[in-house]
Amino acid sequence: MDVDQVVLLGRTILQEVIILAGPILAVAIFVSLVVNIVQVLTSIQDQTIATVSRLLATGAAMFFSMPWMWRHLSAMTVRMFFDFHGYLK
Repeated sequence: MDVDQVVLLGRTILQEVIILAGPILAVAIFVSLVVNIVQVLTSIQDQTIATVSRLLATGAAMFFSMPWMWRHLSAMTVRMFFDFHGYLK
């Protein structure tokens, strides 16, 4: 395996990680921003509200996006296995 192939494989895997984790992280960031704005406006400084709402939103995002994530990850795995002979050289 050449260095170029290792770099290409690593870059491909990192791109897949970003594609799969991006929507969930975006939901967590958006919920955190909204909760923080509400906490500033209402002067409620309880950390439990921010943590629980972020956990619930992230869990819901993972639950609803899991079929898409599973299809995307399985397609990448199949694509890598069909192209595996290129990595054996």
